[in-house]
Amino acid sequence: MRTKALFCAAALAATGLAASAQTYSLNVVGYINKYFTNGYTLMGNQLDLDGTMTNNTLMSVLGTNLPTLSKFLTYTKASGYVTALYSGGNWSGSTNVCNAMLSPGYGGYVYIRPTATPATVTMVGQVIQGTNSIPLGTGYSIVSSIAPLAGGVETTLGLTGHTLDKVLTFSPQTGFTAYLWSSANTNWGAVEPTVNVGDAFFYYARSATNAWNQTFIVQ
Repeated sequence: MRTKALFCAAALAATGLAASAQTYSLNVVGYINKYFTNGYTLMGNQLDLDGTMTNNTLMSVLGTNLPTLSKFLTYTKASGYVTALYSGGNWSGSTNVCNAMLSPGYGGYVYIRPTATPATVTMVGQVIQGTNSIPLGTGYSIVSSIAPLAGGVETTLGLTGHTLDKVLTFSPQTGFTAYLWSSANTNWGAVEPTVNVGDAFFYYARSATNAWNQTFIVQ
């Protein structure tokens, strides 16, 4: 995938910078402001807590900025749909499964009650660089770009499909839009699915060997 400039408003902390010692850090830290409206928003976290992609949690990503009784709902092949509930400043329920789906490359729904006030959450963390792979397996998965990029899932994000694979994007206003990959045209059809920074989407893979490989370097 072609290298892109980092998302808007990134706090580029790629300096470690005791200048006299000529010491440099390769870490790049940024933030993403994600707006959550009433109802369901399908989101992905594209910043990592510590660079390991294993320690992101509901609290470290979503914090305490959502209205009480908000939910995080996600889907895995092993567990099906699972839910965590935010109340009293804490998350409860299927927190371990939900935490795992907040690592870059995955995602889930944030649900805000119709009577609650919509919220903007600022997600902060490290940008994952280099070449990384998201296993897709057979059937449906919730996935997101590891790199904080917006654009076409193939032309910008490097997701090449296989025959009869599907992408399903989700809008709180209009629901799902489905796209089918065609081997005859070797693309996603007349209109390529696009996503924004902070978005996730469903991917349906017909083959267990499918994977989404991304290369991203901040320059």
